[in-house]
Amino acid sequence: MRRSALGLAFAALLTGPAAAQNSTAEVLQQAHQLYEQVDVERALALLRQVVSPGWPFEVTAAQRVDAYKYLGAALALRGQSDSAVLYFRAALERDAFTDLDPATFTPAQLGLFAHARRLTFAVAARPVAARRVDPRTERVSFTVVSTHTATLAVRLVSLAATPDSIGLFAGVSEGLRELDWNGLLPDGRLAPPGRYEVLVAGQSRVRTSADTARTYFDLAYDREPLEDTLPALVAGAVLPEQVTDAAAQGDLVRALAVAAAAIVIADRVSSPALGRGMPAASRVLAGIAIGTGGVSFVYRRRHRDLPANVTENARRRAELQAVNVAIARRNQDRIARTVLVIVPAAGVGR
Repeated sequence: MRRSALGLAFAALLTGPAAAQNSTAEVLQQAHQLYEQVDVERALALLRQVVSPGWPFEVTAAQRVDAYKYLGAALALRGQSDSAVLYFRAALERDAFTDLDPATFTPAQLGLFAHARRLTFAVAARPVAARRVDPRTERVSFTVVSTHTATLAVRLVSLAATPDSIGLFAGVSEGLRELDWNGLLPDGRLAPPGRYEVLVAGQSRVRTSADTARTYFDLAYDREPLEDTLPALVAGAVLPEQVTDAAAQGDLVRALAVAAAAIVIADRVSSPALGRGMPAASRVLAGIAIGTGGVSFVYRRRHRDLPANVTENARRRAELQAVNVAIARRNQDRIARTVLVIVPAAGVGR
């Protein structure tokens, strides 16, 4: 008898509503199986343990929503309408995307769930899926929801130091809504890399309730590196286009130097003792040098432009511009081929 009693006690421990060794996921799976077998009482026992404050295992947000949803469905089968609506509302408040499949749940359950949606106002934005998007042919998709009819505003906000804001939707909405974005800012530029927030703000048109929700993602570029254009020609890379006063004066100084040299040479080759003065050729050379220098000085002061240098500088500038135009064209082609890389980011919430 004692051995039999111990065996019964051990069996009771193993077949209890939720054995201590079971995880939340395992218990929820058991509850689903019992619910599908219409073993409502045992399913309720398991579900209530999962949502109780004393449950020893971790319960994720999705698992808690699932437990509330099936608690509402099970209580609806028992005819406890008020309690069913209460649990349905608890699920909707935590996840506005919660829904019942008409192929799986009864009309009575669907009716109570619809009533819970009318009593509960919540909005949500589904986390953005990781993907690569070619903005020339594809769009970034966002899914938002409101539990019932609402005035909805959905914006995409850059969290950079100089934030950009992009309106995705503004109007009356109910239930699920899919929104597309072409990856551009309002001014037509490609949205810069960085973190973005999808912000959903809703005002119920049925009740005096408002709600907000947000989700985040990171945007990066996948494209060839852009080339830098060449800088403008600096002073050392162009020829002088006008004669400066210093250059004109230099001609005069050089002429005077030639004249002085001719006089010095003539003085050395002449001999006062022999009665010979400066040779006539030296005097002529000195005079020509001084005259040439003076004419050059006056001419350069009156005709400063250097046409040959102007033409050469124009050629060099045109060549530089042609190179920069080609670089800009290649950069535009690379920008046009930019692929947006979307990665979900932490911080999803309401």
